[in-house]
Amino acid sequence: MPRRRPWPEELPLVFRGSHLVEQGVLTPAQLRDRRLRRLFVDVYAPRHVPHDHLLDCRGAALVLPATARVTGRSLATLRGVPLLRGGDEVEVAVPQAERRAGPRGVLVRGVSRGPLGSGTWRGVPVVAPQRMAFDLAARHPLEVGVGHLDAVARARLIDVDAFQRSLLDQHDDGVVLAREAAALVDPRAASQPESAVRVRLLRGGYEVVPQFEVRAGGRFVARVDLAIVELRIAVEYEGRWHGVLEGQLGRV
Repeated sequence: MPRRRPWPEELPLVFRGSHLVEQGVLTPAQLRDRRLRRLFVDVYAPRHVPHDHLLDCRGAALVLPATARVTGRSLATLRGVPLLRGGDEVEVAVPQAERRAGPRGVLVRGVSRGPLGSGTWRGVPVVAPQRMAFDLAARHPLEVGVGHLDAVARARLIDVDAFQRSLLDQHDDGVVLAREAAALVDPRAASQPESAVRVRLLRGGYEVVPQFEVRAGGRFVARVDLAIVELRIAVEYEGRWHGVLEGQLGRV
């Protein structure tokens, strides 16, 4: 009866299962061990490693073309704006001519114009900030896209003016939506739901100020999510009320 191969003392943070089997580190049966977590087909990580989105991005990079680069919500998450979690779909961009369907759990976008960038983030190939911003805006409904852009602008991951200028001469699919979203960016927004409500109000013809300070007699009363100053209306997305009484909205 063949002896069981002992469990390795150390394993990589994330790895191709077939590679370690070829190297004699693991057996095919050991790939099914509960001590491993399968991220994608043939991509594994030790289960004790925290399953965050960075781990997913590192795993996806092992099975994608060398030209693939993390973009959109995935890149925003890596850079500290938590739009995705471990187990969520990884968003990557590749040159259109090299676009192929990725493994389940990876969304591959083809890019027909413009450079993707050449940088990395913690060892993961990533697109340039303006490409990230484009995918955050052009690939989602307007209210969602504005929320994404508000969040990365608040975190100073993009230069909003430079992004707006970059869209002037673009003709990619989705550029019209990206321009509309870019025109509505406001880094003062504190949450994506707040951004969505603001967009609805703006499209309804109201002038809206995010994170407005309410003052009465020169004294601070409260900070509200949104204010329609002209109408003296405060809007709180989560229904919180900070003691703001009708008629107390002060000047911006």
